[in-house]
Amino acid sequence: MSERDAFVVRTNATSVGDEIELTLTVDLPSGVHVEPNQPAEPYLIPTVLQVEELQDVTVEYPPPVIKELGWKDLTLTVLEGSLTFIIQGRVQPGTAHVSGTLSYQPCIGGACLPPRTIRWNAPMAGTSTYSVLGALAA
Repeated sequence: MSERDAFVVRTNATSVGDEIELTLTVDLPSGVHVEPNQPAEPYLIPTVLQVEELQDVTVEYPPPVIKELGWKDLTLTVLEGSLTFIIQGRVQPGTAHVSGTLSYQPCIGGACLPPRTIRWNAPMAGTSTYSVLGALAA
């Protein structure tokens, strides 16, 4: 497995009663960026986090950074490096895990790959770490 083949996903969940706060961290490989959930241009594909098994969900997305792409004198706001998403919601009865999807379009330098959607899964309390194979593969 090379850096270009996987995202590393880490989760940490804390439950109190029926309330949960889940931190989902995605480590992008060096040189890879994705668009924020509200891209600077309407034709760009946003990064979207979907959550299952919870009610009244709110998601705090990581803040974008300004990036000079060095081609066509283009400056964009992007997400790169280690991305932290904070998810809050109410647990449905009988729930043991929280799962969902992360949709994004990975870009490497000036080339954007086709959009991807990966599944993630987290325990209701504690931490998990795993690599998502094929997250960047063509």
